[in-house]
Amino acid sequence: MPGESKLLADPGERTQYNLLRSQHGMVPLSIRTKLRWCALLGFLAALAAPIVATLPAAVQAAYFTGDPTTTRLGAAAAVAVGVAAVAAASVGLTAVALYVDRHPDPPEKRVWTLVAVEDAASVFAFVTGTLGIVSGSALLASGHWGSDAVRGLIEFGIRPYLVYEALPVTPRLAAAAGFVVALRALASSVYIDAP
Repeated sequence: MPGESKLLADPGERTQYNLLRSQHGMVPLSIRTKLRWCALLGFLAALAAPIVATLPAAVQAAYFTGDPTTTRLGAAAAVAVGVAAVAAASVGLTAVALYVDRHPDPPEKRVWTLVAVEDAASVFAFVTGTLGIVSGSALLASGHWGSDAVRGLIEFGIRPYLVYEALPVTPRLAAAAGFVVALRALASSVYIDAP
């Protein structure tokens, strides 16, 4: 990849930001790669509506009164929270990359701030975002194993198709938001010159 070769350069030729980032960064990936992972998480969230739309008829009849893709579900809200985390993280990662591109050798204090912002954005995307998107999507997909599987979850205390009115998020809305965030993160990964 075009921006990746800078990381393999002689340490004398690397910027202070790249040196501190390689020594102290929590996630040892380039910003371009992190943004592509954010895009992947967004595309995963975009599957929320198709997952619910393709539920077996028996599950739809037992747990939904209308169109499952337009029902306000707690699991869809979890996906939306994950998408929001990935969106915030991709904005932070893009901001760091653009700053470093425009100011290639910032002062040491600013370098530490940039490394901290990049780490915070990475952890926010890869922990909060992944947890919300994967757990919400898994709950939405649980009906694909049949009504018995859903009943088993309910007996265990987990209601995958809980109607949640407090946060008006439907699987369709969560999927659309995930798709938009994915495209934005992918576009950012192409645009930036990754440190």
